[in-house]
Amino acid sequence: MKRILTVMLGVGMCAGALADSGSPQLKVESQRLIRESGHECNNVEGVYPAAFGGSLIVICDDTRRYTIKSKDGHYVVGVAE
Repeated sequence: MKRILTVMLGVGMCAGALADSGSPQLKVESQRLIRESGHECNNVEGVYPAAFGGSLIVICDDTRRYTIKSKDGHYVVGVAE
């Protein structure tokens, strides 16, 4: 699973390849990381590459937005602005 997120973060700038809302496996892994970080996420609506910074934007429950970034081999989840 970490390999999937690493690949997604690596191609984050290539939005054309990720025009859909993300694969089911990517959504499940993103939701797991968000929940393990202590945030709420009942349903992942989409996973998209961020415009800058090589991170992912995850939309949960239609109202919550999170970022997932790779830092020193670990994934860091934050609340998107």
